[in-house]
Amino acid sequence: MVDILVIGAGLAGLSASRKLADKGYQVLVVDKGKSVGGRLASRSLESASFDYGAQFMTAKDPRFLNQVNHWVSDGTAELWFRGYPGRSENYKRWRGIPDMRELARSLAGALNVKTARQVLRITLQQRLWRVDFKDGSVIYANNILLTPPVPQSLEIMDRGNTKLSQDQWFRLKQLTYDPCIAMLALLEGPSKITSPGILVPNSDDIDWISDNMKKGVSLTPSITIHASADFSRRHFNEDSDEVGKKMIELSKSWLGVAVKHFAIHRWRYSKPKYVDAERFMLIQNNPTLILAGDAFAGPRVEGAFLSGYSAAEVLIAHFEKHQAKSY
Repeated sequence: MVDILVIGAGLAGLSASRKLADKGYQVLVVDKGKSVGGRLASRSLESASFDYGAQFMTAKDPRFLNQVNHWVSDGTAELWFRGYPGRSENYKRWRGIPDMRELARSLAGALNVKTARQVLRITLQQRLWRVDFKDGSVIYANNILLTPPVPQSLEIMDRGNTKLSQDQWFRLKQLTYDPCIAMLALLEGPSKITSPGILVPNSDDIDWISDNMKKGVSLTPSITIHASADFSRRHFNEDSDEVGKKMIELSKSWLGVAVKHFAIHRWRYSKPKYVDAERFMLIQNNPTLILAGDAFAGPRVEGAFLSGYSAAEVLIAHFEKHQAKSY
């Protein structure tokens, strides 16, 4: 049995787990993926490296700015650029070093993280949570923090007949997401995208192009292209080669060089279309179940971090209150 189980090793789950662990609590983190990070996603393809999920982070809240400054001081992040070319805003954008996934690896540190462990259902049994995994294994937990995209969290709860209030069910059902098709492309040579390696095209079909070499992620010319939500929705289930050819055709005038090879990644839950007003949702206490993630009170990297951080604060306050009563 575990005291605190965190389901999902993206930024919300890791920020919560790190805060809980720093307070001395024993935490187990499980994730269905092969590595930590969630949409802080980076990988190599042949000789090139790519950030293909979140491309950068901004920081406005002092709690997250403190974490960003910590990453900068230990060499895990650096300032990438300020403001988009041609726009008046001047917000700082930081990137991970050597890539965005390193931010998650840094938070994971010495945490007890088990990857490739997919949770099928959670079921309330005699004041404990029974957690069933896809591989047939079972564990029990006193407290659970669910941080996958909300539709996936709802599936996990539904399979275990977790009771929700009418208000909780209504709020969670509103939290839908836009999809995004990401292309990882090796180039025949350097692109014509100028430093610092970003392009936000005036296009209905392409949202973002990042030059991974100019960004400092890759030693080999390579780009990441994010299709728009509308394009991604129309072509989400289409053959990868066909989708890739369409995205290359749409982008070739901005690249100025031929694509040598590409891979396609489909983000089914890329960005929340609607964000809940609260930082997290407390489903029930004793045993505790909390939902957190970037669909709660603020999307993007910062929102995910703050959601997990805030959920951990509530758990800590709950534990301290019960500890005080026991004396």
